[in-house]
Amino acid sequence: MNYLRRTTENNIQNYTIWIIPLIIVAKIVRWTIMRPQLVNMSIGWGYVPRIITSPFRGFEAANFWGASNSASNVGDNTISFFQMLNLGLTSYQSWEVYLTIIYNILIFICVRNFFQRNPYAGWKENFFVYLNVAILNIFCLNLAKEPYQMVFFFLMALAISIPKTYNQKCIALLIALVITILYSRKYFGLVLMYFLILNFLIDKLFKKGKVINLNDKKEKRKLYGKLLLLVMLFGVLHYFFLSYLMTGNEDTYNEMVAANSRDQTAAASQITPLFPNSNPALLAVDYFIKIFRLMVPIELLFKLKVTYLFLLVYQGFLLQFLIRTFKFRDKKRNPTRTIAMYLYIAFLLCSAAFEPDYGSWVRHQGVAFPVILLLI
Repeated sequence: MNYLRRTTENNIQNYTIWIIPLIIVAKIVRWTIMRPQLVNMSIGWGYVPRIITSPFRGFEAANFWGASNSASNVGDNTISFFQMLNLGLTSYQSWEVYLTIIYNILIFICVRNFFQRNPYAGWKENFFVYLNVAILNIFCLNLAKEPYQMVFFFLMALAISIPKTYNQKCIALLIALVITILYSRKYFGLVLMYFLILNFLIDKLFKKGKVINLNDKKEKRKLYGKLLLLVMLFGVLHYFFLSYLMTGNEDTYNEMVAANSRDQTAAASQITPLFPNSNPALLAVDYFIKIFRLMVPIELLFKLKVTYLFLLVYQGFLLQFLIRTFKFRDKKRNPTRTIAMYLYIAFLLCSAAFEPDYGSWVRHQGVAFPVILLLI
């Protein structure tokens, strides 16, 4: 017991020592190596005059039942959020310093609580936490939509952490997701739907609380077969969803087509579609493959850019933690970690429908850190 207490105290102490140097190095990388892509092209430069001169409009909820993201108010709500935080700042640089300080304090609290909950956390967990903090400070903690969107992941993390039982956590999380749909991105409706389906399907395909012996070849093949079946089921579900959107909501369908085609999106996509067209069946196949491409981005090895090393290492560690959590999932004994895992997978399944490039994936996945921290 004393050993575990010392391990926890050492982890927190080491994080306290290294957090400020890590932030400084991350910001140097952002403003030097990554400046052309992340700073010069940031939408935050256009936010500054709007924050200063636009009247405060408050937070307007979107039409919950509309599927199109064009009906959401995330842009205006982001401006209102920054106006609430404003202390008279008038430059892009001052806003970045301000947001960096605020959010790193919140992240420090999350990390400290993580180490207190996990006295067995070793070098892998520590390295993954530090890597997350570096990614957040390079890509996300600046004047953009990410700080506003991260608020909702803090809300989801609280919804998962505070209630006691699995069912209570689910109810609280569903409420948090509805709030996210209304005031942030409409596509979180897919996250909500996928989360509910995952809860049902995994209970049906896998025995509750059974520890999987990966040394048994027969059991391993059976496991991989069930996992493949699970992904294929989501591919079929995605096909029917696309078929509905093609006739029932053309705005969202065209948005998804654009996100999967270099020719129809302004983003210089690094996730080149295998089937760049608007056929629902081929889009569903591309979606099925993209789930693996986002989780295991091996193709980045062939792009010969040092900056991609962040994502490769990050996804490698996250995949290990995800497999470990799935292996020992238990709704009664470990409800927080289990529900956080389902939520992350639902987020991954949703993201595979819209992410056009790995740069966007880094940013969008980075803001999910409060939830990811609960599953490792």
